[in-house]
This record gives sequence, structure tokens and C-alpha cells, in this order.
Amino acid sequence: MSDENMSDENDVIVGYLVQREDEDGDVTFWDPRNEWQEDPNEGKFYESEDEANADAKKLQEGDSATITVELVFEDDEDPEEDAEDEKA
Repeated sequence: MSDENMSDENDVIVGYLVQREDEDGDVTFWDPRNEWQEDPNEGKFYESEDEANADAKKLQEGDSATITVELVFEDDEDPEEDAEDEKA
């Protein structure tokens, strides 16, 4: 198993993103309404791995870039800490 597929056993997968990496190494994320977006928060969030894989397969056809399905893990940070950071 590659290091890329290994994660902390405590990590909880909450969803998936379809990611595109072009020959220059630029990474974008798929959103059906706006196509490829640089911000992963603007990409379509898939709850189903099968749906994400199906879209990735369709998008890969005719595209020379590498299109993959990336895991989205549960954010284990305390939301109160984030709110305090934004105020600072």
C-alpha cells in the first residue's frame, strides 16, 4: 500500500472531491455549475464514492490531465478555536 492511501486510523472520511492535476502541477476541483475551481471549498462535495468515481471517469475521457477522487476527512479542530482565530 502506498503512503498516499494510508491515513491515520482515527481519521473519519466524510466525503469526496474530484480533483484535476494538469501537466504543470496545478490542482483544481470539479463543480458541475462552474466547472474547475481552484478552491476545494468551491468543488462539489460527494457523499458517495461511487458517484465521485463515476463523474471522475466521465471527466477523464478526452482530458490529458490526471483526474482523481480525493478523500475528505472530518475536521477534528475545535470550531471555537476557529472563531477565536477569525476575531484576532
